[in-house]
Amino acid sequence: MNETSPSRGQLRAGPAALLARLTAFVTPPPHAHAPGVECACPEHALLHTALQSIDFPIYIIDANTYEVLLANRAAHGPVVPKGITCHALTHAQNTPCDGLEGGCPVDEVRRTKHAAVAEHVHYDDRGDARRYEVYAFPMVDTDGQVSKVIMHNVDVTERKRDEETLRNHERSLEMLVATLERSNQELRHFASVAAHDIRSPIALVSTSAELLKDMVEGTLDAGGRKVLDILIRSVQRTSAMITALSQCSQVESGQTMHAPVDLNRIVEEVTNVQLALDVRRSHGEIRVPVPLHVVFADEMQVLQLVQNLISNGLKYHRTGVAPRITIRSREAGNNRIRVEVEDNGIGIRDADRAKLFQMFSRLESAREHDGLGIGLALCKKVAERHGGHIGVTSTYDVGSTFWVDLPAATAGGLPPGPPDPRR
Repeated sequence: MNETSPSRGQLRAGPAALLARLTAFVTPPPHAHAPGVECACPEHALLHTALQSIDFPIYIIDANTYEVLLANRAAHGPVVPKGITCHALTHAQNTPCDGLEGGCPVDEVRRTKHAAVAEHVHYDDRGDARRYEVYAFPMVDTDGQVSKVIMHNVDVTERKRDEETLRNHERSLEMLVATLERSNQELRHFASVAAHDIRSPIALVSTSAELLKDMVEGTLDAGGRKVLDILIRSVQRTSAMITALSQCSQVESGQTMHAPVDLNRIVEEVTNVQLALDVRRSHGEIRVPVPLHVVFADEMQVLQLVQNLISNGLKYHRTGVAPRITIRSREAGNNRIRVEVEDNGIGIRDADRAKLFQMFSRLESAREHDGLGIGLALCKKVAERHGGHIGVTSTYDVGSTFWVDLPAATAGGLPPGPPDPRR
């Protein structure tokens, strides 16, 4: 009785539908209740052979009396009691049945003269309840009335149990996701409040140290001035680290608001606003040989990405060599734009490549330069939040080219390629 359940569409075109066509012109003899009984008529013998060769449960039922006229071995064993009704055979009851999804399929077929599908609970030989999909097909007599119904049952007990288990897992997963989202929101709120609360006393210490330095100017010896300078730099470094960690947290857990972003405008803002003082102090030069592309990304995150990559190029330059930074973009396929930031700085040793984008990673070649080891980790998070990657090609003591892939503006419905320079 346990059958693998094909789709309903397959069943309508499967053995039961074929049997419906075969038996449209054949009426089984009254004695054909037991599969072991031989049929004298060739047509009946053909029907009998067809029934027994099908490994799906098949019944032929009187549409008016519900009597089971014929059943194959797959339906109910070698013998079906004469005169037994379908509801008595499968439901152990004396009246026509109502299904879990739809009523009696025999009644439905007799009324509509069309095939019907219902879901019922049947009982096997041991009295155990099983869930079945019941497919019923009409056999029409010469008067155009449905005289018999071919019924095909599919045991879906395990499938229904699996579906219920899957639904339970899905509900559990939804609850877990909701719980994690609440936890993330609480953590984001805590991080924001903590960062604000920590910044305030650090700012107070920094301001007090600067005032103290002005007040005692000329009265401290070289050792005292050195201690005070270390204090001021340490406070400034701590403040910068808290700001960078807060930015990383926002990129990691915050929403990514995708929109068309003009990389030319981003580079211009970073060069002339955020890093203007660094450019002047280092005597650096930032070049954009050809107009850059428009990407489909979070503008603030792209701004942080570009700012960190340019800032690194300005900071980690070779002694006595002014930094020269070149920024390019090109189509990289799959609706991606590859942004490249090339510098002429200190370069990266091969041994340092593996930890380059790790949080708080400080390279040996960069120890003499100030840094937190957070900037490139932030860049990696931005790339991943946009479904992309970041990497570098570098020659030690010659320079590096950092690259990152971002979604092209075509993903937002805009044409690819750089903006028209005539605009």
